[in-house]
Amino acid sequence: MGKVVDYNGMEVPVGTHEDRLIIIGADHRGFRYKRAVTEKLRSQYNVISIGTNSSERCDYPLISDELGRKISEDPLERVGIGICGSGIGMLIPASKHRGVYAARCLNPKEAETSRKHNNTNLLGIGADYMDLDTALETIYTWLTTPFYSDPEKEEAYFRRFVQTMELEAKTSRSE
Repeated sequence: MGKVVDYNGMEVPVGTHEDRLIIIGADHRGFRYKRAVTEKLRSQYNVISIGTNSSERCDYPLISDELGRKISEDPLERVGIGICGSGIGMLIPASKHRGVYAARCLNPKEAETSRKHNNTNLLGIGADYMDLDTALETIYTWLTTPFYSDPEKEEAYFRRFVQTMELEAKTSRSE
């Protein structure tokens, strides 16, 4: 199991994503990157691939919904990477699921920040906006950057993430 901090009865995932199941989904525009990323990551991580298996046109919302659902089933143990042309489309339907915190990152610095400050568990990669080497570097940075590694320096980020979890819980109860 990944590292977890219990905070007022809420389980908050901390640390890196290196020991979590990685679910990679893509539409037709992200298929080539998905195939390459999956091959690279499988030698180091537990990875499953969902979504299209060709470059034939398909509808991303169905794949994104499956990606979000799979992460939401166990957000303490699962993370995702959504790849499409922009890196945005694969995030929107997925982020409708409880416990999914998504960010589109086009470079390693954005990926690092999304982990350190926002504890993201779904990474959006835009195949039309970055070359494959940059995508891989961004993904590795995202997987290996910890959330809440130094409580004295990162207390504000932890507090803000917990507030986000509380808002999500409150919102889902009111529906």
